[in-house]
Parts: sequence; C-alpha cells; structure tokens
Amino acid sequence: MAPSDISTRLTRALQENAPVGPGIEPHLQAVIFESAAHPGRLIRARLVHAACIAHGLEESSAERLACAIEYFHLASLLLDDLPCMDDAQTRRGRPCPHRVHGDASTILASLAFINRAYALANLSFAPQPPAVRIAAHACLDACLGTSGLVGGQALDLRFAEGAGDARAVTVVAVRKTAALFWLAVVFPALLAQPSPDELRALKALCLYWGLAYQALDDLDDIPASSGDTGKTSGRDRLLQRPNLALALGVPAARTRLERLARQATATVTRLEQTHSRWAYLAEFHRTFFIGQVSTLLDAASLRAA
Repeated sequence: MAPSDISTRLTRALQENAPVGPGIEPHLQAVIFESAAHPGRLIRARLVHAACIAHGLEESSAERLACAIEYFHLASLLLDDLPCMDDAQTRRGRPCPHRVHGDASTILASLAFINRAYALANLSFAPQPPAVRIAAHACLDACLGTSGLVGGQALDLRFAEGAGDARAVTVVAVRKTAALFWLAVVFPALLAQPSPDELRALKALCLYWGLAYQALDDLDDIPASSGDTGKTSGRDRLLQRPNLALALGVPAARTRLERLARQATATVTRLEQTHSRWAYLAEFHRTFFIGQVSTLLDAASLRAA
C-alpha cells in the first residue's frame, strides 16, 4: 500500500474511532473532530500500523492500535499548546483548539482521547498471551507516566529554573520525544515477543530517532516563521524552554543531528540483519527519517551560503 493511501486510511480511522457520541457537548465535539481530521504527518501511527501488519495483526486491529497511539500523541499536543504550557497560537497551519473553543473543552478533549486510546490499546492486545499483555501495560506506564511523557513535560515547564545546558535539554527530549517513539516502536513490537537483544536495539533506535527528531524541531524553531512550519515558532527562546540549538549553537546541534542519524542507521541495519520482521523499520528510516534530516541540513546550508 502506498504511503499516501495508508495516511488516508489512518486519517479516516482516526475519525471513525474518535471518542464522540450522541449528546456530546458541541465545543468538545468540535475539538475532537478537528484534531482527528488534521493529524499531521502521522509518523507514529504509520510506524504502529506497519509494525502490526508485520507482526500478524489484521488490518482492522492494526488501524485501531495505530489510532490508540496517535490519540495519545494528539492529547499531548492539545495540552502542550495551552496558555499554561506553551501558549501556542497555531498548530498545523490552523488556530489551536483552545483559541477557538476554550481551554476547558481542549483539556476535556485531551482526556477523551487518552481514555479512548487506552480502550483501543487494550482491545488490540486482548487476544495476546498474558506475558505480552503485562509487558504492554508496563510499556504504556513507562512511556506516558511521570518517568516518561508527563514527567518530561514537567521538566520542560521548569527548564528555566535549572542549568539550561545541553544535558538538561537531552533529558527532556528523552522523556518526551523519545518516549513517544518508544510507544510507537516498542509497544507494537511486543506483539512479536522480541528477544532481549532485539528489545535493546529497538529501545536504542527510539532514543536515536527521538533525540534526532527533537533536534530537527529545535533547529526549525530558530530561523522559521509560523508560515514555514505550520505552528507557532520562536517560542523556545521566548519562554526559555529546552532547545538544543539554543544550548549548543546551530553548528553543534547540526553535528549532533548528523551523528544521531548515523547511529540510527547502524541500529536499523543491525535489526534488519537479525530478522526480516524488522524490515519495516529500515524502510521507514530510509524513506522518511533520512529524508527529513537531509532536507533540514540542506536548507540550513542554503541559508548560510
């Protein structure tokens, strides 16, 4: 299936599985529908879908689990953009939902997405052996709780009170961006019951991808305008939030990004050589991740010329 076809199907599935029903309050419904209908590039959902198909799930189950992970991601974005967090104005080229429907409706929509995500994830793993289900629950807790996404956001908000150096930036990126990749890669990979060596390699890949994607986002935040990125930019400097390019300088941040890309390439190559069931990770890395890194580095080179 072509990537565009997968994205279309996943966008439709996000709307079909959205947590709405008869009698729902109109503003809450609007936030949910608008968020599900404009999900962005669906990086994590596409990874989950590919993993599910590679590991033997039926298409409907694969779509449900992809929706679950994307709902967790959507919920985090809704909360991130609130005035008490990043106070963003736009996301994906559109006004942030809290700007249109209010903070309360946006918070409730986030809770609705999280609730539906847990339900879909549990449904997808229900037929699996008990050991797999236990591992899946532990993975969700590690990725989303105080040791993962929630804790990372708390550190992000208090970043200005600390050292503000590159190490502190990395700690936040590990807790937030890398944790979401862990959720998109390791969580569905549990269906294949990976060996300890495979699991270590998968977690390393999530770390490299997560840190690299955060570095991409940080570099984008420096020179870009909202028209370039589709979201409010320049907020990291204004709000004194973690940003690798601000902590290290743009040249050093680019160098680190290149190193992370090499480390990720070596890891996906090792996984692909271990077993063909990891080929989808190598394909994603080649066709999407490397393209994103190359595009940003080329654009930066042109701006510097």
